[in-house]
Amino acid sequence: MTSMPIIVDLDKKIQQCKERQFTGILSIETETKAPWHLYFLVGQIVWATIQTHSKRRWHRQLLKYCPELTKQSQNSTPALTYNTLAKLVMRKKFSRERFSELVIGCISEVLFDIVHQGTLNFQISRKLLTHRASPRDAAKFPCISLQYVQVWEDVRKDWRNWEQANLINILPNQAPVIVQPTRLKEQTSLAMFRALTGLVTGQQTLRDLALRVKQPIVPLTLSILPFIQKDFIRMVDVGDLTVGVGTVGASSVPCEPLSTPATPSSTVISNALPLTAKSLTAVPRGPTVLYIDDSPTDSQAMGKIIQSAGYDYVNIADPLQALPQLLELKPQLIFLDLVMPVANGYELCAQIRRISAFREIPIVIVTNNDGIADRVRAKVVGASGFLGKPIKQQRVLKVLKKYIQGSGKNMAGSLHQHSRLSTSV
Repeated sequence: MTSMPIIVDLDKKIQQCKERQFTGILSIETETKAPWHLYFLVGQIVWATIQTHSKRRWHRQLLKYCPELTKQSQNSTPALTYNTLAKLVMRKKFSRERFSELVIGCISEVLFDIVHQGTLNFQISRKLLTHRASPRDAAKFPCISLQYVQVWEDVRKDWRNWEQANLINILPNQAPVIVQPTRLKEQTSLAMFRALTGLVTGQQTLRDLALRVKQPIVPLTLSILPFIQKDFIRMVDVGDLTVGVGTVGASSVPCEPLSTPATPSSTVISNALPLTAKSLTAVPRGPTVLYIDDSPTDSQAMGKIIQSAGYDYVNIADPLQALPQLLELKPQLIFLDLVMPVANGYELCAQIRRISAFREIPIVIVTNNDGIADRVRAKVVGASGFLGKPIKQQRVLKVLKKYIQGSGKNMAGSLHQHSRLSTSV
């Protein structure tokens, strides 16, 4: 299985920390993701963090294991952070068992995400996770030990279930949202449609929804997967919970028990998930390159290459939303996937060419089908060229060099830096 190298590598690191009775922080990262931090106390994982969804994750565990605390403490009780509850445990005013359940729930989600993102990254780059251990003095390490649970073994089972259900490209930290309500209503019962419209609002992640409906996340996700595949429902990024939403768990950050090692900014790439038009930065980095494709894996691979070359990158996952956004984005180059739901690449290319402002914009078809008939049809609908899959750095850079020239020193410098890597598309 594709995840085995990541599982084996991470298991090796965890076992090494256990055998050495390591106390400190193990930082883990991929090329496209800010680091995760695993906290070890005498060889045992006792906490885990990442900046993404820290409040949302902690709030979920409070709702699951201590719902009465979130109801009783909305206005008067101090914020229920890791540090607050740890102090109560030490004073024997809070159950160590319940504290362990809360913390283990957070650790499990973080470990699962490490395996998931590591697997997606490995599929693209064939690179393993990178690790950096930062030892700490046990006497000054504020984490507390947990009731013994085989958390890593349980996470491996959870991941195996997720992988066997063919859900690798579905991210549990994303939220489902209905984008074609009319089509969805036509193909579901009225009861099902009402249930979906009440749940699938784009505000709650799959993990949030599983807790809300009290179902395991795998069968819940499989129940809406057909609608995702038909593009009636789409998975979107969702932010963390914010202050003032009405519950203690949501309005307080689960403070890390110790500051984590600084991560050099050069190692963090903000394209861990497919980008959309709304995620554009205020100040463009260079000419805009657009990729119309519904595959998160291919979008991530393309985004990494294009951004590292100094361009502004945007992904549009829904082909039906492409035309309205084109005039606003004004891309200098369009990559267009051939196989997508609802509208294929040939149809969309022909539609784009009908817009006078885009008759001269380069459009490159991205596909596994690269026969003579495909090239003829692409030329008929106005495509400028072909890019074969899988997406490779050398191929993409050659296309960028061919179709975007003289757009500034930074762009030219980036192309010159990478030009020696270019091969035939």
